[in-house]
Amino acid sequence: MSSQELDHGSNGIHFLKIILQSTLQQGKLKVPISFVRRHWKGMTNPVTLSLPNLTEKKVFWEKTSDYDVWFCNGWKEFANYLSLSDSQCLVFQYQGNSLFNVIGFGKCGLEIKYPLNEASEEFEESDCSLKLIENPSSLRSKRLKSSSSSYNVCKKIKINSKEQKEFKDDKRIVQAQARFPKFKDMDNGEILKILPGNSCDDLKERGLVLYEKVKKKFHCDKDFFACMIHKTYIERDMLAIPNEFGYTHLHRMEGRNATLFIDQERTWNVDLKLTRSKHKQFRLTSGWSKFRAHNNLKLGDVCVFILNKCKGTVSFQVVIFSLEKDMSAPYFEGL
Repeated sequence: MSSQELDHGSNGIHFLKIILQSTLQQGKLKVPISFVRRHWKGMTNPVTLSLPNLTEKKVFWEKTSDYDVWFCNGWKEFANYLSLSDSQCLVFQYQGNSLFNVIGFGKCGLEIKYPLNEASEEFEESDCSLKLIENPSSLRSKRLKSSSSSYNVCKKIKINSKEQKEFKDDKRIVQAQARFPKFKDMDNGEILKILPGNSCDDLKERGLVLYEKVKKKFHCDKDFFACMIHKTYIERDMLAIPNEFGYTHLHRMEGRNATLFIDQERTWNVDLKLTRSKHKQFRLTSGWSKFRAHNNLKLGDVCVFILNKCKGTVSFQVVIFSLEKDMSAPYFEGL
C-alpha cells in the first residue's frame, strides 16, 4: 500500500492512501506507520471521517502491533459509499479530536463526485441560507425602521397553522408529480389522500416552513445571513457560512476570532476559519458548540447572523427562531 505523509502545520497533517484491489477485498485500510508513531496517541475509537459534502462516517480501528493500525469496522461501508475502485486515491487531513477530512481522487487525478448526503438533501445549504441584502435604496420602504438600539433588529413575523399545512402540502404535491407522472393529471386533493404521512408534525418539514417564513419576512439594515440548524451543526463544533456572504464580507478575515452575542449580557468566542479543501468555505468553529448548547439550539431551528465589523474585529448578533416555540414566540405575534 503506497502512502505519503504531508505536514502543513496549522492546516493539519495529511497522508495519502492509494486504494488497491486487495484493500477493497479485505475491507480494511492500513494507516501509515509514520502517522501512527507521531499522531495516534490519544486517538479515540471510532474515528470520524468527514467528506466535502458534509457526510460523516464513524470508522473503528484495530491495532495489530505497536504501530500497525487498520481501519476496520465501518471502512467497507465507507468505501462502498464512495464507490471506490482500484487505483483511486484518498487524502486524509487530520484535524484533531479523532476527526479526519477525506478527499477522494479518481484514476485520472481529478477529485471524485460525492453522493448527495442525507443532511444536504434535507437541509440544502443553498436552500437554507438567506441571500445578502445590500441595502438598496429601492428597498428602504420595505425594511424595518431601525430603532436607536442596534439590538432591536428583528421584525415580527406572523405564522399560522393553515399556512404551514399549505406550504407542506404544496411541496409534497410537487415532489409527487415529479416522481410519478400519473399524478400530473390528478386533483391536488386526490394526491394528498394517496400520499402517506399527511401531517404537519414532521420535524424537518416544520423546520423548512419556519425557515421559509424567516427568509420571507426578516429584514435588517445590516448585512446578515441565515441558516437552518441541521444534524451536522449539532454533532460537530462548526457552522458553515454561505459562500456568497463569506467571500463578500469576510475576505481576509479568516483565522481571526469572532464574537457571537444575542444581547449585551453575554458573548461567546468562536474562530472564523476558511477550509483548505477544494470547496473552500468559511466556518464558525472552536466555540460554536458552546454557543449552540448554551442557547439550546435544536434540529430545525433557524438562526440569523447579523454582521458587525469594526477596526478589524468581527462579531455577529444572533437572532434565534425556535422551532419548538414557533407558534407562541413574540416574533410570531400579530402583524
